[in-house]
Amino acid sequence: MRYFARILILITYCVATSAFVGVAWSVPQPREIIARELIPLVSWQKQFKITEGKDRGKIVPLISQPDLADNKRWWLVFGDYASILLVKNPTGALMMERLDLFKSRSYIVYEPALPVLPGDVHSVGSIRLQTGYKMYSRETGKLKRGGRVTHFVKQISRSQFDTPAGLIDGYFIELDHRMDMEYRSQLHLSLGLGFRLDEGPVYGSGQYTLKKLGLFTETKTAAAGLAKR
Repeated sequence: MRYFARILILITYCVATSAFVGVAWSVPQPREIIARELIPLVSWQKQFKITEGKDRGKIVPLISQPDLADNKRWWLVFGDYASILLVKNPTGALMMERLDLFKSRSYIVYEPALPVLPGDVHSVGSIRLQTGYKMYSRETGKLKRGGRVTHFVKQISRSQFDTPAGLIDGYFIELDHRMDMEYRSQLHLSLGLGFRLDEGPVYGSGQYTLKKLGLFTETKTAAAGLAKR
């Protein structure tokens, strides 16, 4: 599980954080925005630079591409770390159906799909969502574990991000993601994601805490920003 938090922090975008370096300020919202303006489901590719964490300095591609079996579903692929399968529901909300973790040779299926962002992201305020998950081996398909996920969309504000590509104006989304596991264990992700309207993600950072057996904890941080524009 040591790669899980870094991956989710930087993608999910998906998904992929709260030690948020580079947010200069927040200002009142001029209008309501919709999810597809923050994460456009069209084909694109960007380069991100990891600015904090184990792989600091590494350049990693982030790719958006349609699912070949269903063009209503889209994959976000973050280098050799992970990929996320997204789909829009009839209200316009972005739903996460699957998360593949390449380093740990696992994939997670959300049952039902997890609403990552509501369709109208400013009309709802703070929201709390729950769903179930099952983690499988990518090699054998064998079930590894399962449980519940609690997902909070805490705040959305206009912000400015200090990235390797320079200062970028956009929207900052604070997320809190808790995954319950067996034996009184829990993974807690505190996420901060930066987006530019109609361009998608430009920044991500955060902190995770893994609690084992209800007693032992491990905390790590990671961050990445757009490498070039």
